[in-house]
Amino acid sequence: MGDPGSEIIESAPPAGPEASEATTDENEDDIQFVSEGRSKCVLEYVDLVCGDKEEPSTCHSDILFPKMPKRQGDFLRFLNVKKVKTDTESNNSKNHCGLSKSKESNFKYVEQPIIEENPSCSSKEETDNLVLPDCWNEKQAFLFTEQYKWLEIKEGKLGCKDCSTVRHLGSKAEKHVHVSKEWIAYLVTPNGSNKTTRQASLRKKIREHDVSKAHGKIQDLLKESVNDSISDLVHKQNNKNIDATVKVFNTVYSLVKHNRPLSDIEGAIELQEKNGEVNCLNTRYSATRIAEHIAKEMKMKIFKNIIEENAKICIIIDEASTVSKKSTLVIYLQCTVQSAPAPVMLFVALKELVSSAAEFIFNTILSSLNDCGFTNEYLKANLIAFCSDGANTILGSKSGVATKLLENFPKIIIWNCLNYRLHLSLDDSISEIKQVNHLKLFLDKIYSIYHHSNKNQNKLLEAIAKDLEIEITKIGRVMGPRWAACSLQAATAVWYAYPVLYMHFSNSCSGLAKRLANIHFLQDLALMIDILEEFSLLSAALQSKSTNIQKAHKFIKRTIRALEDLKIGTGKHESQIEGLIKSDKFKDIPFCKNNKFNALPRSMLLENIIEHMHLRLISDRNHDESIFNYFDLLEPSTWPYEEITSPWIAGEKKLFHLCEILKYEIDLNDFREFVNNNIKSNNVSIPTTIQKAKKIVNTIAINNAEAERGFNLMNIICTRVRNSLTTDHISDLMTINLLGKELADWDATPFVKSWSNCNHRLATDTRVRQKSTKAFYENQLGIWNLQ
Repeated sequence: MGDPGSEIIESAPPAGPEASEATTDENEDDIQFVSEGRSKCVLEYVDLVCGDKEEPSTCHSDILFPKMPKRQGDFLRFLNVKKVKTDTESNNSKNHCGLSKSKESNFKYVEQPIIEENPSCSSKEETDNLVLPDCWNEKQAFLFTEQYKWLEIKEGKLGCKDCSTVRHLGSKAEKHVHVSKEWIAYLVTPNGSNKTTRQASLRKKIREHDVSKAHGKIQDLLKESVNDSISDLVHKQNNKNIDATVKVFNTVYSLVKHNRPLSDIEGAIELQEKNGEVNCLNTRYSATRIAEHIAKEMKMKIFKNIIEENAKICIIIDEASTVSKKSTLVIYLQCTVQSAPAPVMLFVALKELVSSAAEFIFNTILSSLNDCGFTNEYLKANLIAFCSDGANTILGSKSGVATKLLENFPKIIIWNCLNYRLHLSLDDSISEIKQVNHLKLFLDKIYSIYHHSNKNQNKLLEAIAKDLEIEITKIGRVMGPRWAACSLQAATAVWYAYPVLYMHFSNSCSGLAKRLANIHFLQDLALMIDILEEFSLLSAALQSKSTNIQKAHKFIKRTIRALEDLKIGTGKHESQIEGLIKSDKFKDIPFCKNNKFNALPRSMLLENIIEHMHLRLISDRNHDESIFNYFDLLEPSTWPYEEITSPWIAGEKKLFHLCEILKYEIDLNDFREFVNNNIKSNNVSIPTTIQKAKKIVNTIAINNAEAERGFNLMNIICTRVRNSLTTDHISDLMTINLLGKELADWDATPFVKSWSNCNHRLATDTRVRQKSTKAFYENQLGIWNLQ
């Protein structure tokens, strides 16, 4: 075999300039390793001496300096090593074996009581229960953990308890200096095919980590954290850096809130530097990363609170295209939270649609919600409704997105946007009346003239008053896929500019002038304005955030009654026709009745509109009117008081189905108390479960108007100048704009701290990308050098 001492001498590297030093006690004569080579020799010697066999004695002094053959003793004398008191012996003279409480904490994985009077036995029990690396025994583990106080063993792997506590360097970070992830996560294992090689591998890894620069900085942080926790210490060290970074975050937040390009940060930071502030996060790349971080943290915090409250939710989606012609899907959530009196509308995400297939849209919705923390289990228990427009891909009865949602989340309410259905009811009615095409063609012709021909537009605008210019430019397409308010605006613009339009077309377009001179055309225009005004009032009421599904039902019925009254009598604009024809403004128009342009069949048109409103608005294909009967249980004004007895048995039968729809259990005693109190008096307190149920009903979205507003914001952010923005970037900017507080109320400090915890660089870190500098040419500089 050969002498073990000689093997160690042969394998030991020569001592070099990188000699390691051990800390010394002022009052004790401690061991000093003269060089890294000698330290390695001692570690190798520990492996050889301890071996695989256990010594009968567990005393510390015997383990460190066991009885050995003469040649081994000579080898120690060659290394000039002295036996001294350890730090543990100095602090605890009663412990003759040298084990201290700090050592006991290293073996914290064995949940057994530690007996202070006999620490050697306790340590033996801990070592016996530890899962050690396959190339070590208990004594080797004990010696290495004594030599390196930071070393810990978990499940046969090594780790650094100091690095895992601090995890990052904070303000002490330097270029190319990083805390080892393997030592943090206790993933260090030996390499090699045999025991000797694996032992040498562990010794090398332990030594390299001990002398590494990152580990040294961690030790410095720990020395400074005597009275503070590590997280407090890091933030305390970073106070100055955090304050500077907060200013950068505020700048980025302000740019996003005002829909300014993030490249503007360079000018804003330049101004701050001019005023004495030094900031290195001064490029649009840094601003983009900061905006992403703020948006992510906002979503995480808001949706975490929603999930913890177990709030009921409704999904609202819509499709549109960006300036760069990319098809996108906007996703919103309407939810009920206890702290808010009304449902809260939350922007979730803007997603690019690679495919318009229902399966892809469904998976996009589901993955976006899962990314925000809404698991499938949560959605099954709390998703109560889904709202979108009437596109076949979304609401198709066979393979639409709504059908797939029903398959995965049964008993949810699928709701078609009421504003969309409102306009469809008008379009359906008009399409059955051929005569109305005269009015539609005329308005579309005016739109094409004044929105595509600058020459013709300028001729007219020079000839009329300024107030009429504004009205004429409002003329747009009517009776197409637009909401009622837009159609009313176009029709009203023609009504007020009628005489001026006739004068203009008399000289340029005699065909349009003849239409305007036909009294039937004027009557049709007045009738359509009266109808569109009713539709516009209803549309505005349905878009209100305070309108719930029950109020919307009442508004629709009210509009139907108004149209029935209009069918019997005359409208506001129709009654003005005779007076307008005799007025001075209309005196130059030779009105006549031209049979070529027949008048609209007034009664038939109104009947068709009322019928289609009943079909599309009152009766829904998924729920028809029965769903409103269930919701009426929570509205005493709709109760048939003459039929109600105490207890109200018919109402209680419906209550069971209402609980299934809302996925919320209404207490029967609360319902009976609610009924009894309303029978006796109108002004009564509402029981808790009834209040919560009414809030949940309000959560059901009746239209996707909020999604339309989201697309308006998208168009403001993604202009033709900024069309290079990706969909994810637009989504982040929309998140901050829609969910973020006003700048005066927003505190950037928590976001900066989380930014620092993610190992991002702070504003005083000079290792960031530098902004591009603009060259100031000599010719320009020469102007300022004139004498």
